[in-house]
Amino acid sequence: METLVINIPDKKIALVKELLKELGVSISEAPKASTQKKTNAPNKLTAKTIEDAHKGIGLSEPVENIRDFIKSL
Repeated sequence: METLVINIPDKKIALVKELLKELGVSISEAPKASTQKKTNAPNKLTAKTIEDAHKGIGLSEPVENIRDFIKSL
C-alpha cells in the first residue's frame, strides 16, 4: 500500500472523495502544516536549558563552542 498527499481544489473535493471511495481508497486527514513546523522548534524546557547553558548556569563556564563542550563531557 502507498500513501499519497494530494492537493484538491475546493470545488472538486466532493467529486474526488466519491471517486476514491468507489475505488476502495481510504482517505485520512493530512497533518496540518503548522503542526509540522512546531515539531522542529525546541519546547520551552529545551529552549530554557539552551539559554542557561549559554549563560553558564549549571556549568563551570558559558558554552561558547558546542564541539568543545561535547568534548569536555
